[in-house]
Amino acid sequence: MAARNSEALDVFLRVAADSRVSWRTVEIAGRGVSADAASATWVISEGKDSLSGEELSDLLIEQSDLVDKLTESWRSFEIEEISGAEFEMHLERIVVGLEGWISRASQK
Repeated sequence: MAARNSEALDVFLRVAADSRVSWRTVEIAGRGVSADAASATWVISEGKDSLSGEELSDLLIEQSDLVDKLTESWRSFEIEEISGAEFEMHLERIVVGLEGWISRASQK
């Protein structure tokens, strides 16, 4: 199930629907959904108009790196390379990173 062509949103929704994760992990995934929506809104409504192509590209590469980490962590959890607690820790770091990305991006 791909959601609106957003790899991050797809993973966050899979996490929230997975019965193996804790309620805390579901909460963090919810924050991730909000961060993903906020970042898409910012790029469309402000980023494209207020930044040069190079500046926007740099920001989007930084965001893409976080999404890659999210996808890697989810895959590791799915194939049981990491535990639920480890995944939760990774997920929280990634979501905090996405929230920080939005804060930095909106200040440019």
